[in-house]
Amino acid sequence: MSQSILVSPSDISLWHIAARFLGDATQANRIMSLNNLSDTWITSLQTIVLPPIDASQTGGIDA
Repeated sequence: MSQSILVSPSDISLWHIAARFLGDATQANRIMSLNNLSDTWITSLQTIVLPPIDASQTGGIDA
């Protein structure tokens, strides 16, 4: 289930949003794709859609 949230420049970047809401900063790329954004920096007040959490899409390093 996708969720819409209001973000502002005080949120800094999609990396921060991804870490806070999806538990993984590397998920910022999924947020960019879903919202047709070309930059991770948040420069204005806007509503964005978050993708559902997908544990298989982590950016961590496999051991």
